[in-house]
Amino acid sequence: MNAILYVGHGSRVQAGNQELISFIESVKVYFKEIPIQEHAFIELADPSIAEGITACIEKGATQIAVVPVLLLTANHAKLDIPREIDEAKKRYPHVHFVYGRPFGVEATLISILKKRLEQKGLPMITARPEEEEREEAMVLVVGRGSSDPDANSDLMKISRLLWEEAPIADAEVCYIAATRPTVDQGLERITRFPYKKVYVLPYLLFTGVLMKGLQKKLDQWSAKTGIESILCSYLGFDDDMKEVLIRRVEEVLNEAVLVNCDMCQYRLAAEEKRVSS
Repeated sequence: MNAILYVGHGSRVQAGNQELISFIESVKVYFKEIPIQEHAFIELADPSIAEGITACIEKGATQIAVVPVLLLTANHAKLDIPREIDEAKKRYPHVHFVYGRPFGVEATLISILKKRLEQKGLPMITARPEEEEREEAMVLVVGRGSSDPDANSDLMKISRLLWEEAPIADAEVCYIAATRPTVDQGLERITRFPYKKVYVLPYLLFTGVLMKGLQKKLDQWSAKTGIESILCSYLGFDDDMKEVLIRRVEEVLNEAVLVNCDMCQYRLAAEEKRVSS
């Protein structure tokens, strides 16, 4: 019997976890032919991945499609989730596991970012902007941050793609944790530009501690510098985002995942190092 296990990051703020659960519930209806659909969290919330797998098996699952509900392919997607799948394979050798991929660099996500800018007053145009059509304002894309260079560089690529399509003068990237530039460093960089308005775009799926702290920091920074900072909504779980997750589920159900870390050399080398240490 087939099952889908949706795996999110997890948050200390329960409202964020509930947003994710509600989003997953809205996607489940597109896969009514799959009798078992559960969710789990990597950290900070329950159920854990192991508990999610067990819940699927207790309901009769013999094949489980594990779908990461994550924005970027970092260590959680490359190491943590596959590690839990490896452990589950040992406990349940009769169960077949297939593993999907995070959202990654997606045109749909660029469209959502543009929508978030438009909601805060940035005029949008239908074609790629000419130089004279760009507003005298810039965007600061704020990511969670990772020790994985792939995830950090993917956010840089997303920022560039956004600049290509949105009528903004410049785009910068900063990270909340784990790498540089930090949010403080990103804001300091902005003061070197001539623009007096910056749209701050949180590249986050749901609300949480990070969003609450960001508004306070921006208020203080604007008062100090005289630069207007406009905090946009996080990505959230609208219909466009739903389409991305539906595609990711379809990929793994059809075992047609384009890139996945189940057998990548990066993960295998890391696991070998972990076991030997």
